[in-house]
Amino acid sequence: MKDEQIRAQIHQAVDAHAEHLRTDPFLAQRIMNQERTGEPVVKKRLSVGLVLAIVLMLVAVTALAAGIIYNLGWYYTNRDNYLRDNNPTVYEAIMSNVIENPEQEQSSNNLVDVTIQDVSWSPEVKKLTISFRASVKDPDHFEMHGMWALDTDGAYIGEGGSTTVTDDSEDRAMHWLWRSFETEDYEGPCYYGPPFEMMDDGSKRLLLIERNGITLFDGTIPMDVSGSMDMFRTPKGDIVFVEEIDLEWLSEDYDQRMAEYANQNPDMKEYAESRVTNAQAIREKLKDGMIPVRLTYSVVEYTEGMDDLELYTGGEQGYVDFVIRPKQTKP
Repeated sequence: MKDEQIRAQIHQAVDAHAEHLRTDPFLAQRIMNQERTGEPVVKKRLSVGLVLAIVLMLVAVTALAAGIIYNLGWYYTNRDNYLRDNNPTVYEAIMSNVIENPEQEQSSNNLVDVTIQDVSWSPEVKKLTISFRASVKDPDHFEMHGMWALDTDGAYIGEGGSTTVTDDSEDRAMHWLWRSFETEDYEGPCYYGPPFEMMDDGSKRLLLIERNGITLFDGTIPMDVSGSMDMFRTPKGDIVFVEEIDLEWLSEDYDQRMAEYANQNPDMKEYAESRVTNAQAIREKLKDGMIPVRLTYSVVEYTEGMDDLELYTGGEQGYVDFVIRPKQTKP
C-alpha cells in the first residue's frame, strides 16, 4: 500500500471520530458566563474510538518514518524539490529513467556497506543521476557522519588557529562537526561543535565518509564526470549521497563546441582534442547498451588531534562497481 493511501486512511479515521469535536458556536458564550458566575465548564472526554485512532495514527507515522527509502524519488520530493517545481522536463526525464538496485558489487570493507540505491541515465536531458547509501557494519561501536559535516563553515585552519572560538570565528584551530535538524531529527541545543560532543553517542568511535570519484567504463576512457553532489544523514545514521552528473559530451555537437573552444584558446587545444577523442570513444561504447561505473570512497576514523594529512587522505579506501543498462542510449 502506498504511503499516500495509508495517510488518507489515517486522516479519514481521525476525522470520523473527531466529528463531535467540531467548533461549538456557544463555547465562547459559556466560557464568558462561567467567568461571571463561577460555574465550571464541563469538559468533554475523548471517546475511546478517537484515542484508538490517534494511537494508530502515531504507530503508522512511526512505521512510515522507519521504512523511508531515501532514494531519488524521496530526494526530489522532500529535500530538493526545486528541480521538480521549476524544471519539470528534466525532473520527469530523470524519474522516467530510474532503475532501482542496479547490478553491483562492492570491495571488501571492514567498516561500512555502500549500496547504489537507484540510478537514472537520461540522455534526453544529458543527465546521470545516482543515489547511494552508506551504513556502518558495527553500529554498536561506530557512528558515522559525512566528511562534509566536518568544518562545514570553512573556518578550520589547524595549527596557528584560535583556540578561543565564537560562532563567527574564521580561524579555528579545532574541528567542529555539523548536524542537521531537517534530515537527522537532531534535537541538540546547538547544531555544531566539537565532534564527540555532537555525536548521538560520544562513547562510540567516529567514522567520516567521503565520496572520492566516479568513472565510466572502469576508467579506461579518462573522461571527467562532473556535476553537483548532495550529502545528508538519516535519522537511522546512514549517509546518503545524491549525484547529478552532466553528460554534455553525449551529443556530437559537443565536438564542435570543443573545437571552437580550442580555436579561441590555443593553449588549451591539446586538452580540447583529448576531450573530443574520449567523448567519441564513450559514444561508441554506449552502443553496447551497458555502462560499467565505478564509485570510489574513503572512510577514516576521526580521533582528537589526528594529523590532517591522515584525516583527509588516509583511512580505508573502497569502491562499488555497478552496471547501468539504460532504457535509452542515444540523446
